[in-house]
Amino acid sequence: MSDPTDVLIVGAGPVGMLTALALAQTGASVRVLDKEEQIINSPRAAVYFPSTLIILEELGILDELNEIGFRNRDFGTHIPEFDHHSVVTTEPIEGIPYDYQLHAGQHDVARVAMEHARKLGVEVLFGHEVHGYEEYDDRIVVMTSSEEGEQTYEAKWLVGCDGARSTVRKLAGIEFEGHTWPERFVATNVKFPFQELGYEQANFVCDPVNMAVIAQLDRDGLWRCTYMEDSSLPEETYEDRIHQRYEWFMQGRKDYELVSSSPYMLHQRAAETLHKGRVLLAGDAAHATNPCGGLGLTSGVWTGIVLADILGAVLRGEEDEEIFDRFSDERRRVFWEVVTPAATENKRMLQEQDMEQRKKDLASIEALNTDPESGALLMLFAYKVIGDVLREGSRWADADPSDRVAINFKDRKGQIH
Repeated sequence: MSDPTDVLIVGAGPVGMLTALALAQTGASVRVLDKEEQIINSPRAAVYFPSTLIILEELGILDELNEIGFRNRDFGTHIPEFDHHSVVTTEPIEGIPYDYQLHAGQHDVARVAMEHARKLGVEVLFGHEVHGYEEYDDRIVVMTSSEEGEQTYEAKWLVGCDGARSTVRKLAGIEFEGHTWPERFVATNVKFPFQELGYEQANFVCDPVNMAVIAQLDRDGLWRCTYMEDSSLPEETYEDRIHQRYEWFMQGRKDYELVSSSPYMLHQRAAETLHKGRVLLAGDAAHATNPCGGLGLTSGVWTGIVLADILGAVLRGEEDEEIFDRFSDERRRVFWEVVTPAATENKRMLQEQDMEQRKKDLASIEALNTDPESGALLMLFAYKVIGDVLREGSRWADADPSDRVAINFKDRKGQIH
């Protein structure tokens, strides 16, 4: 058995690595386990709202990620059937330090966070698959399999950041409440000059059949084109259908290079609790939403960061463990009352079939496009993410100071206010 740590995190994705870095900056000892052999570069979330940029800056990695990715201020909405194309440009608002979204692959975010975390003593072990744990009053022992055989790791707390299919959540016997949508998302990375067809660097394409989210990923011509298909179609042949769909998105052009692709189911689910014994959950392991509008990674990262500061306070004896139940209740409330309605409405609008409703949606989009304050409104949405996803909009921040935890990101030593 390796030396015990304060925290054992399962999952080396962006949520797991950002949570590990935040915990290490509070002085906690952290080990991260991941069953993959390296950080996976599969098509997933790639746009970070100003709300998330707060985290990246306070963790000390925003400048580095700005160099890797690029800044974007324009968002396009396309409704081909109505020959509609509108653009809203985000504008600065007093009190909001960022007027852009960062486009960067989540593998880059995870990698940069890992590099910084390792400098603080965080151990990251790839190729370690968790298959069980034993829980005691003051610690938890996790069993893993790797090429070296069976190994165990001890920590005071276990944090599952291992995705919607979380092994940690399943081992803890925590139900994943909610539903799975009847459609399948297909995320593709492709080299193609979408701007030549009138696309902005980030776009919604609203269409009953060919809805899509299209966004530029880097400065070298790589783009993300994500669309939906019926989940009753065989998943093993999804790649055969990509080129059929590209025919529509690229208006018949064939000068593209498909780089990678990944199909995945759409969930609208949250764990029945984010805290059970010495097990805690964050990211998609805690709550998974359809990705329309970019609320999945945003809310998942914030859950991890809030957890990191609370867990740091518990480890230092500044908070009782009961705080974890309040944390669980609040993050579940944010997911069901804020994230789910917003993501569900975005999904509806993107694939709406009723013609009268589509005309109403178009009228709303055109009204926003002609509103001189639309850029500021979009900026406010991107920063607040419908308000409550940020801890400033949570009930904790509005409660009496004696009965809440407000996280001070200006003090990464983890002072609790």
